[in-house]
Amino acid sequence: MCVYARNKNGHTEIITVWVDDLILFGDTTEVVEALESEISKLFETTKLGEPTKIVGIEVTRNRKKGTLTITQEKYIENLLVSYELEKANSVSTPMDLSVDLTPTETGNGDRSNAYASLVGSLMYLAVATRPDIAYAVNKLATYTANPEMKHWSAAKRVLRYLKGTMQAGITYKKGKSDAEMFYGYSDASFASESDGKSISGHVFMSGNGPIVWGARKQRMVVLSTTEAEYVALSEAAREAAWLRNLYEELGHTQTAPTLIRGDNQGSMAIAENPQFHKRTKHFSVKVHYIREQINEKVVQVEYCPTSEMVADIMTKPLARARHVQHSESLGMTLA
Repeated sequence: MCVYARNKNGHTEIITVWVDDLILFGDTTEVVEALESEISKLFETTKLGEPTKIVGIEVTRNRKKGTLTITQEKYIENLLVSYELEKANSVSTPMDLSVDLTPTETGNGDRSNAYASLVGSLMYLAVATRPDIAYAVNKLATYTANPEMKHWSAAKRVLRYLKGTMQAGITYKKGKSDAEMFYGYSDASFASESDGKSISGHVFMSGNGPIVWGARKQRMVVLSTTEAEYVALSEAAREAAWLRNLYEELGHTQTAPTLIRGDNQGSMAIAENPQFHKRTKHFSVKVHYIREQINEKVVQVEYCPTSEMVADIMTKPLARARHVQHSESLGMTLA
């Protein structure tokens, strides 16, 4: 709910207070009424009702169905106009599987600022409402200092993909229980980068939609798929620990371990078994964080078939069918 407030003495011009109306768990009516009462004691207030747009994010709520959808259709429209692509043909995936993006020594330095601006605009979409372009934007961001035309073409392809999916967003659904909590997926793409490093990806779900997601290059070179997946599990465990603290502050303490699903049984066996392994003695000490979290019953790991690994969309470009499948698993409907 949005409240417009002005100090009664007239010295304060405008104060806008946003009450988090995106929480799908529990009845917030009493909390909102109490907050309104306290604010009204200090300021002249006018109720503006439920929010429909917050910092460029459009919010649509259906209380009868118990759903809430966030999109950025207008933001995408403005972005297409800015780069003169409003009449361009759309594409079905954000990245072309046949194009291998690599760093360049020459590049086009005079246009690097414009490229960085475009990637920055795409980044806002990727972190707010469009997890389906998270990997593509993460990949493009590595070339902001020295982009070539192939990088520009790849960035504009993301815009063309967005043109065909402007109405797509994330739809959250109210769970069967007010105590419904979150769970996660963890995945890695072994040695997929030009420098031999791997990509980690994770997604945490709640209310049938993603609440936290990310794709990032691993800081170390690993020697096997199992090691790459193990590093990704540790990174996901750190994210889970942060989310548990956040939920606790919101009054939803997690009593059970947070479930993290992975598709590599070797990495999960190493995580659950703290004994010495000859093949893992070279692992960095910090990646064993996942072991401690399992022992402390903060997280637990579970096998997930690769075909159902939602976080796969965060680690590599996918063919159309798989891309649509995982996007829909993220609570998105691609138009």
